[in-house]
Amino acid sequence: MQQMAVMQANGFQTALACRLGSRVEEVAREKGLNVLTLGFRNSFDIRTILILREWIARNRPLLAICHSGHDTNNLAIAARLVKSRPFLLRSRTYQPGKARAFSYNRLVDATMLPSGYLKGCLLANPKVQSERLHVVYPGIDFAALDQNASSALPPPLETWLMRKGGPIIVHVAMLRGEKGHMTLLSALHDLRERWPDVRYVIAGEGGERERINSEIRRLGLESRVYMAGMISPVASLISRSDLLVMPSSYEPLGMAQIEALALGVPVIASRTGGIPETVEHAATGLLADPNQVAAWASVLDEALSNPERMRTLARAGREVVRQRFSSEMNMREILRIAGLELGR
Repeated sequence: MQQMAVMQANGFQTALACRLGSRVEEVAREKGLNVLTLGFRNSFDIRTILILREWIARNRPLLAICHSGHDTNNLAIAARLVKSRPFLLRSRTYQPGKARAFSYNRLVDATMLPSGYLKGCLLANPKVQSERLHVVYPGIDFAALDQNASSALPPPLETWLMRKGGPIIVHVAMLRGEKGHMTLLSALHDLRERWPDVRYVIAGEGGERERINSEIRRLGLESRVYMAGMISPVASLISRSDLLVMPSSYEPLGMAQIEALALGVPVIASRTGGIPETVEHAATGLLADPNQVAAWASVLDEALSNPERMRTLARAGREVVRQRFSSEMNMREILRIAGLELGR
């Protein structure tokens, strides 16, 4: 939807095809976007394909961007039933298992990926054609991010933060094993005597909630860790932190660390996946090896001991990410891949 808004502002007409009655449809209509509702019941939904075919033939779009398996398959079939079809560009944010060459070489014209790391994962299959894969960093609405940064926090969290002093570490991620919550908790436990006042706010929901809570109790960190659940807008929490952490063991790119740097908040993240494309060690933030408690305890100690240096790194990171991950840059890359020009 953000991409649509940016394209519309640059003279393009857009439409969003989505499932009837979905939350996506609801939000799109709230934003005043042009919406085409479809079934998308499976990867070969005849009714969806026929409606898409008729819409494409009537409106003759230049570019169609798809995402999941169902919408990609239905779009690819419908477009090929029209004499003059749009350029088919798929967005892929992760790859479960080995990439299938046909999906990337024939089903769509090109695939955009959020990181060079993910492109490398796909090219592990030598049959996938490299020229059909394009790294397009996600675009972030920094104006909205800045505005949301001053939003109020939920009262219980605000009360907890105001109750006592000490550095605030924030972790924004789904509560899943690969997000590294256990690593952070163990590292904080190791630093309990050196940094007794450090507080750790965990923002997110997921299946690991009870396991994380059990570990907090086992380590005796109840007074220092706050399970905040989902925070929206999350920029309001990030902006209040002294340090944002992303200790993931796997991350195709990650977004929280980008948003933190954009807000001038210091970052420590794992040296894994696409994260090093967003944070340069000792230049815009600090990196540590994933799943290594001792390494994370060391880098946390380094960051907490040198707050001014961390703020200097964050200021440098702010300049980098606001250029690399701008909505305008994202749109220009998409149009370049499709062979389109602004204002067309």
